[in-house]
Amino acid sequence: MTREYSPETLCNHPKFDPLPTDNHPLTPPIYQSVKFVMDDFNELKKVFRGEREGYFYSRASNPTLVVLERLLAQLQGTEAGRTMASGVAAVTNTLLALLQSGDRLIYFLESYGPSRAFAEGTLKKYGVIVVKLSLDDLEGIKREMAVPGTKAVLFESVTNPQLKVAPLDLIHAEAKKHGVITLLDNTFAGFQSWQKWPFDLYIHSLTKYASGHGDVMGGAVLGSEKLLKQLDKTLLNLGATLDPHAAYLIQRGLKTYHLRRRAQCENSQILAEWLEGHEAVEKVVYPGLKSHPQHAWFAENFDDFGSIIFLRLKDKKKNIEDVVTKGELFMMTGSLGSTESLITPALFFYASDLTPAEREQAGIDASSIRLSIGIENSKDLLLDMKQILA
Repeated sequence: MTREYSPETLCNHPKFDPLPTDNHPLTPPIYQSVKFVMDDFNELKKVFRGEREGYFYSRASNPTLVVLERLLAQLQGTEAGRTMASGVAAVTNTLLALLQSGDRLIYFLESYGPSRAFAEGTLKKYGVIVVKLSLDDLEGIKREMAVPGTKAVLFESVTNPQLKVAPLDLIHAEAKKHGVITLLDNTFAGFQSWQKWPFDLYIHSLTKYASGHGDVMGGAVLGSEKLLKQLDKTLLNLGATLDPHAAYLIQRGLKTYHLRRRAQCENSQILAEWLEGHEAVEKVVYPGLKSHPQHAWFAENFDDFGSIIFLRLKDKKKNIEDVVTKGELFMMTGSLGSTESLITPALFFYASDLTPAEREQAGIDASSIRLSIGIENSKDLLLDMKQILA
């Protein structure tokens, strides 16, 4: 029986029907719904128990997120994935899910600043033993990996902003030997596959290269379904859920990911070679330059050389704040991987929490600059950089 409802009720219960089974949208739709209805309560209980696919509440899962998670897992070459509201959320939720009081975490002073801050400021407070090493300390890595109670090691494929490559082969071998979970922040390397050294979990800030346009935030953890299931309760309880519309924007950005990254890397090579010959520049660090100490390793193991350039100026008395704000195209702000080029004073943005000795070890001083290269015309970028360094 069809009942006649009042306007107030009709506004809250609009009728909509599923598409015919042989008719579907070309672009996956956005499921902008918090709640999902199941007609059979017993089937709903199966969804809750994980016995069948289905949805109830978007904090737990959402069809738009699942489309993105499956795509990301395919790109990284893993079995499954989970998405979160930001890259930092991906790091922190993973660590909170896997570690408990008394566990040991190894991380590196060259790591991403917020990861360092969370390890030192939050994990220690909850009784996790945090061990900080340098990527250059190979003996220290071997020694600390072997200590009983070491649960996980957090590292980056390429460090920010110094562009060092972690000793991936050593970390993989020692972690496997001692049963340590490997957590690789692969953001800088994009969806670089590490088939030689299959790590346990890959963490990504989708805010960067994946979305690519600087207008949406997101994070992901990719790996085996078995290990990711250990994260699910923490993700549900802490609520760092990616919004469906954000997931859609990231999906849309991924359509041009390879085109954008190729253009960014080509521009980066041109600028790095030009900067290396500039009289105002003391040092340029870019993996595509033969002067980079790990250039040959990059060429053999990476798909590209990336879009980040690190440099130090010769004039140590120059006010770096004036330098980084002179550009018309290079905008002075953080982040990376977007279509526009960015410039930042490296000491303030990436090493303010390090001791003077650690800064020296990391190779960052007051004249250090990090560039994130976009997809603008390289000639325009060269002219702007010439103006910045004048």
